[in-house]
Amino acid sequence: MMWQLSVLALVFAAASPNGPVVVNGIAFGPRMTLTCKWFTNFENSRFEQCWATPGKSLISSDGASIRCLRRSCREMDAQARKVARWRKPEPPWGTFKVRLVGRVSLHPHKKQYLGDGTDTVLIEKLLSVRKSK
Repeated sequence: MMWQLSVLALVFAAASPNGPVVVNGIAFGPRMTLTCKWFTNFENSRFEQCWATPGKSLISSDGASIRCLRRSCREMDAQARKVARWRKPEPPWGTFKVRLVGRVSLHPHKKQYLGDGTDTVLIEKLLSVRKSK
């Protein structure tokens, strides 16, 4: 059942490349290139800030949950492990600067756990991951 939802999400994203889309019940705005500050550790993974242009964050101060199309989350994890030289089996810990093509949710959601953001960022294509200083 889960793979059918993924295929359906891809069809909707492909049908409207620049306009708003709904993926897994979440409405997202237009596709854009974003630079995001990603915080991750053993229990949390969220974007703390995201910009399309320098200066103004597109997400609330609570941060954003992360949703991924295709293999973008696995790619983000793999690149973070590489730049952080992370050899442990658990998720990498740290703060990273991530460039991506994606979308920001149009409506906030309730926090589902401690450290969750109220917005959601959909990653359609990962461009780069660098360790933040």
